[in-house]
This record gives sequence, C-alpha cells and structure tokens, in this order.
Amino acid sequence: MCRTLLRLPFTILLSLFGFSAAQADELLSYKWQGVDRTAILHVPKGLEGQPAPVVIVMYGSGDKAANFQKNSGADVVADSENFITLYPEAIDGAWNIRAKRPVINGEPVDDVGFFRTMLDDLVNRNIADEKRIYATGFSFGALMSYTLACSLPDRIAAIAPVASAMNESQVENCKPGHPKPVMMINGTSDDVQLYDGYIRSFGRLTSVPETTEYWRRINSCTGVGVTPLPHLNPHDLTRASLFQWSGCAPGKAVQLYRIENGGHCWPRLASANNETEDEPRFGGCSNDIEATEEAWKFFKQFRVD
Repeated sequence: MCRTLLRLPFTILLSLFGFSAAQADELLSYKWQGVDRTAILHVPKGLEGQPAPVVIVMYGSGDKAANFQKNSGADVVADSENFITLYPEAIDGAWNIRAKRPVINGEPVDDVGFFRTMLDDLVNRNIADEKRIYATGFSFGALMSYTLACSLPDRIAAIAPVASAMNESQVENCKPGHPKPVMMINGTSDDVQLYDGYIRSFGRLTSVPETTEYWRRINSCTGVGVTPLPHLNPHDLTRASLFQWSGCAPGKAVQLYRIENGGHCWPRLASANNETEDEPRFGGCSNDIEATEEAWKFFKQFRVD
C-alpha cells in the first residue's frame, strides 16, 4: 500500500478552537491508508526551533481533537511547563483498540502506523525530543495510550491513562510485555469504563486492580504505599488517594490516583468556577487534582531507554 506523508504548510489560529489568537497551532496532515489523518500541534512560545518534550493527548470515543484540546486544559500546563501538546484525530471518533474497528477502505484502521509516522516526522523536523514523548488519554483515548506503550516502546517514554483500565486483548497483544512507567487515574464509581471491569460482546475490560498488577509485574515492582490527598472543594463528594508502587526496575514506576466516588471524567482542580454544590450521587468529578499537571509531574522523570 502506498502511504505518502504530507504536511500542511500553514497554521490554524487558536481562535478557531476557542483560544486566544496570540499564538497559532499547526494542523498536521498525513496521507495514511488512502485518507488524510490529522492532528493539532501546540508549541508554547519560546520552544520554536528546538526539540522539546511532547505529550500526546487523546480524547474519548465520539469527541473531537479541538474540543478536547479546549476542555482538557492541557495547553495551559504545557505553556507553563514548556512541553508540546499533540492532539491526534481518530477515524469516526474511535481509536482502533478492538483490532477490527474502525475501518478504512475495508481494512482495520492502522492507528499505530499513523502515530509512528507522525512522531517520526516531528523528530525529523527537530520539533520533538525523541527521548521524551509521552501519551495520555481519556476513556477510549486511555485505552489507546496502553496500545502505544505496547506497540511503540521505542517512541513512548511513559503513559498516563485516565478513566480506563486495559482490555484483555491488549494484555494478550502486549505479551511478553514492555516495561514502561505508567500513571493511572480511575474513579471507583465510573459507570462507563467500570473500575471492576466488564464483559461485553467485543471483549473484556480488565479491572483497575488487574491492570495495575499487570504493570507492577512487568515493571518488577515489589511494594506499594498509599497517600490520601488534600480535599480542596468541600462540595466535591469524591476523595482522592495516590497509590505508589516501590522497588520497581530502574527508570520504571507505577502509580494510581484512585478517586473514591469518582465517575467517568477528566479531573480538574477546584476553582471559583466549579465550587457549586454537587448532586448527592456517585460518579462525581474530582476537584483535588489537575489531570494534566499530575501526568506531567510523572512524565518528566522518564526518558526512552
């Protein structure tokens, strides 16, 4: 199959995506499997012309890259901490984590090939630091981050999936496994990607404890400790604790932010804008951590071996 790489020679103003027009983002485009695959590249001011860390940020099923760029708050952290954010677009709003869907021209979508082509381009253009490329994602985007850790171990230095454990087929496809730093954020009352997993027609989602045990074993960790986090919003019905595994292989780590009563969401810090009374129900969104901030604190410790 002929797969030709293209890059659009223009930038997309941030105002198109609901941001200030003070800076411009680049719309990347690559011809892959006969269609144009795109991604939004955000380079903070001052990082132009030099290789920098890149955090891939992937949305959940049915969303769009521009929408998640705005709602995740990741660019604010990137601008403060001097790393690049990359927001890929999925085919039909879905990542290929089920092996046979979605489909392009009768073939399963090759998301892994698209990501490798895109990352190779950014490294060759002296934009991405090849040793410091990381992946995070929400829900099915979280599942895709597990796939990248297993499929591109030479490119991805660490991952931080939010609101999903691994599915069973990913565990099988990842054997014998690639040691990789992993930080997870999961709510115990998530009614979409259940904390205790599920079995459905397309396969089994493992539980969060099963997934952490998988990475504990792959990373050769031997112990675990837990730290309750400060509760910042009195109206927030969730509580967050950080589980940190110890004795891991050099350069490896496993962490879990367990959100009691936490639902299917991307946690954001408490602010004047979200301190309204939460409904008396399970499935709240934690205001005790900022997902991207915690991911970056974790990421910046690690490089590709």
